[in-house]
Formats: sequence, structure tokens, C-alpha cells
Amino acid sequence: MKDSDSIKNSLSDRVKNTLINELYNENQENVDKHIKYSDEALEFKNKLNSAVVKMNILNEDIFDFHIDTLAIIEKGASIKESRKANKEFILFILSSLIILSLYAIAIIKIDYRILIISQVFIAIIAPCIIIPISVARRKESEF
Repeated sequence: MKDSDSIKNSLSDRVKNTLINELYNENQENVDKHIKYSDEALEFKNKLNSAVVKMNILNEDIFDFHIDTLAIIEKGASIKESRKANKEFILFILSSLIILSLYAIAIIKIDYRILIISQVFIAIIAPCIIIPISVARRKESEF
């Protein structure tokens, strides 16, 4: 009984391989016509044909997407830079308003002489301090 099942399964595998080869127009083996056109073989052939129909969907160009990743990365970088620029601009405006408000309050509360002293400091002394510091930072960033 066991031997007849193994012979039947080996014939079945041989028929299946032959039918698969026949489907793809590959090497066609000579198999007994009675076995090849048996009910089991015809059922397997129908399953193969239905599988081929389902697999033909994958051959269509429905998955043909053109994705430009470089453009997406560049757009993301430009958005990031514009957000950073907007934040810096808002911080500059706020800090300028605070400094000018404090400056106006100091002039009103203390005296107008603070205006003259601060203008001398801003025009003469500040560039003498800021320029050497910026040159030193630039040299440090080059190394």
C-alpha cells in the first residue's frame, strides 16, 4: 500500500512538472497521454491557468511611479532653511525692539547725555571690539 502511494505521488509530481514546463513552453517531457489527461492532471492545469491570470496583473505597469528623491530632499532642505530664517528674523525684530525700548526708557529716565555717550560707544568703540573678535572666530572655523 505504501509503495503504491509513493509511485502515485512520484507520477503526480512528474505530471505536475511536465504541465508547468508545458505552460511556460519549456522542455516538454514525454509522459503517458492517459496520465497527462487524467482528472488530476486537468485539475492541476486549471489551477495553473488561473494562477497565470492572477500573475499577469504583476506584469502591468501599474507600479510605474516616478519619484524624484533628490527634489524631495532639496525641497525639505529649503523648507528647513526658510523656517530657520523666519525664526532668526523674528528673534532679530524682537531683540531690536527690546533694545530700542530700553534705550528710549534710559534716555527718558536718566538724561539725554546717555544718548550722546551711547552713540560715541556704538560708532567708535564697538567696531574696535567686534572686528577683531569676528576675525578670530573666522580663523578658528577655518582650522
